Amino acid sequence: MKSVIVIAILGCLVGPIHSIKPLTSTPCFSISSWNQAQTQPHQKLNLLNLQTHESYTPSILPLGPFPAHHFPQLITHSDPNLDESQSTFAQRYWFDTTYYQKGGPVFLLDGGETNGQDRLPYLQDGILSILSKATHGIGIILEHRYYGQSFPFKDLSNESLRYLNTRESLDDSAYFSQHIVLPGHEDLDITAPGTPWIYYGGSYAGAKAAFMMKLYPDLIWGSIASSAVIHAQVDFWQYYEPIRIHAPETCIEPLIIITRSIDRILLSNDSMAIMSLKDLFGLANVTDHRDFVNVLASPIGTWQERNWDPRISNHEFETYCDSLKRNPSPEPIKTFSTSLSLLQRFFEVEENFPLDSLLGYSNYIKNSISSKCEKLDQDECFGTGNLTAHQIDSLDQTWRSWMWQVCTEWGYFQNSSPGLQDSLVSKLITLEYNSRPCQLAFGSNIPKTPNTTQVNQYGDYDLDSNRLAFIDGSHDPWIYMTVHSPLLQNRTIRDGFVIDGGIHHWDENGNGDGEPEGIRNVHQREVGWVREWVRQFYDRRS
Repeated sequence: MKSVIVIAILGCLVGPIHSIKPLTSTPCFSISSWNQAQTQPHQKLNLLNLQTHESYTPSILPLGPFPAHHFPQLITHSDPNLDESQSTFAQRYWFDTTYYQKGGPVFLLDGGETNGQDRLPYLQDGILSILSKATHGIGIILEHRYYGQSFPFKDLSNESLRYLNTRESLDDSAYFSQHIVLPGHEDLDITAPGTPWIYYGGSYAGAKAAFMMKLYPDLIWGSIASSAVIHAQVDFWQYYEPIRIHAPETCIEPLIIITRSIDRILLSNDSMAIMSLKDLFGLANVTDHRDFVNVLASPIGTWQERNWDPRISNHEFETYCDSLKRNPSPEPIKTFSTSLSLLQRFFEVEENFPLDSLLGYSNYIKNSISSKCEKLDQDECFGTGNLTAHQIDSLDQTWRSWMWQVCTEWGYFQNSSPGLQDSLVSKLITLEYNSRPCQLAFGSNIPKTPNTTQVNQYGDYDLDSNRLAFIDGSHDPWIYMTVHSPLLQNRTIRDGFVIDGGIHHWDENGNGDGEPEGIRNVHQREVGWVREWVRQFYDRRS
């Protein structure tokens, strides 16, 4: 997608907390929670011990016997007069021909904003396996340019990143579909348009799946766009709305009250009260108030990491939620009594202030996050204004790739809700704060605000096409950026399905007989669509 609440990690900056994708492979701590989003990032140690992208990466699942291969991809498709247009880079891909029979379709899964290897479980027993088995097709995963090991240049400097944009990546897929020859199957011509190519993507990659039907209907015969964020938006405060609405009220109600009270304290300029508040959460040495509340907001994004499959679902949100509603033992209340006395007048403004919830919440933050930064200054761990850290541009700073896309085209800065509306995160988490990494990392080489027109030109909320199916989850934080947005009450969708209670592209992973009825139903629906599309392809040719 998933998008910027920014965080710093042991002197290394990463971008969006609740992104569509994973962000960095550097050996740093991170409080980020799909992505990637989209989210996104699973090699690093996370302060919440979470997997973070692109919603999730089911890395505990078997990866299967799928060796990586490399396709000579053009560095740029945009201008044939540029020198780079004659140069190529090695773009990784993986494939499986286990179920293939002559005439079967090719399923291309877009790797999106993460290491393509993270998608291999979908080839093993996920959506690629399900669709290929049902239609005697071939499953292929194509790694996105500037992610994993598919880098056109030797660093991630501004100059090197100039060819990282949505259009170039869409052109990559088109070029790949026209020229791929599978190793070991050189006698097999599966190229488009002579073979039905079906595109699949989730989140950001889901948007690309939909965009391909707009740009290349002559090459891509059909697309399944799962949790497809087809609408780009700079201020994405609605990210928190599905969580506010659907998460248990027993933790959301006290969280809103506590967050409102925290803002009241931080805006009071009462230095003693502010220090007591930060100390309560074990964050007394975080200088910038915005960095402090950013840490407090970080567990909320773990909502996105939940999945129907217990093998890969992240249960951290339940733990976080429990901390807000359970009654702490008398001991922590006694321990914090001195700090609380300085804060009491701010709490008394609220009727029935949930003191027990505050203490449970603060204990959770201390145990899960603050305590992980014992050997460094807290500003090194949690500060977000380190110019030097932002400007490191070696290939191991993989957070820069998605941050570049966020800052130049997509936006998705997850800010506090506007006006007087109840907010799950502090009012100090603003667009200015969340977008600060853009200027720190890339300076004046990028627009002051993301040029979302570059994304929305493909159809935005009105994007539609024959043989284009949209899958969404009713509880997905990203649903406001999809065709099933609650804002689009009169939107007619030809082929679409909303997974009741679903989160972020829940249809992408599979588990055979272990799938619940709702997931089994959506997989059967997708199989039905694809079978019909393939039939139409050959009917048209005959």
